[in-house]
Amino acid sequence: MKTLTRIAGALALMVALGACSPQQWIDTVFTTDAPAATSVAQCESGMNPAAVSATDDHGLFQINRVHAGEFSQVTGKPWSSIYDAEWNTKFAKWLYDQDGWTPWNCQP
Repeated sequence: MKTLTRIAGALALMVALGACSPQQWIDTVFTTDAPAATSVAQCESGMNPAAVSATDDHGLFQINRVHAGEFSQVTGKPWSSIYDAEWNTKFAKWLYDQDGWTPWNCQP
């Protein structure tokens, strides 16, 4: 419960301060796994939420377009939200919870 209270407080502070940076989203969403997630995002996109690869990977965590349907189902957002660090990170966490780091070429 204490951890949830801390996370809720951090989220409230971020909302009060305005838009969050990619690193803030990674820290908030991945919590204790944030250092590994940061390593993956740095390697995959250089921490650039607008990154697009030649192999049809998109956003901060370079989510491949094959996940477009799942992205919309999981986040409730359209595929175009893949370039929003918040939704890309939340979907990356969902992928991570399913398969660990195996969906990514870059490993922590």
